[in-house]
Amino acid sequence: MNTASLHEKQDVHHFHLDGHEELNSRIRRAYTRLREHPDTLKSHLFHGRYENIYPPRAEFPEIEPLLEWILGNSRDLLGLNGDETGIAFWFNEMQPGDKTTLHTHNDGDELLSGVYYLEVPEASGDIIFHFSGETAPFTPAAGDLFLFSPALPHEVAENRSHAMRLSVAFNIGIRRADDA
Repeated sequence: MNTASLHEKQDVHHFHLDGHEELNSRIRRAYTRLREHPDTLKSHLFHGRYENIYPPRAEFPEIEPLLEWILGNSRDLLGLNGDETGIAFWFNEMQPGDKTTLHTHNDGDELLSGVYYLEVPEASGDIIFHFSGETAPFTPAAGDLFLFSPALPHEVAENRSHAMRLSVAFNIGIRRADDA
């Protein structure tokens, strides 16, 4: 497979949140508090870990500024106004040795997918996008946001650090009447 530069690919949009440290810290503390909350859902059990952890949004006001920033960038890319877009999010913990296999988010109603990085130890795994036989690895940093097509295959390389990497993944779509 050839390796392509991420910056040459128009299907992936990269943003960085300046001053992310305080917000990331508040989100991390709240996530830790909610991780084992009775209303927190977990799915995609692979190799002994749940890849997707869904804390209850109603109990998680600390995440709202981040979600609004993500939605603002998404609306700008999609050319939509604020009232019609919604977001579904989950957390992804990658402990040392963990990886995420090749997948898409293309379930039919998403307009954009993405990931925001809260904690990224050195050597904790690149995100690798797949473009028609080419790959584009990118080493994320805390505060990085990637937005991409839900149909774009991607994976995460093995976490070779000695610490957990924590990110928030999400799908953006049009709000349905029953989402209100």
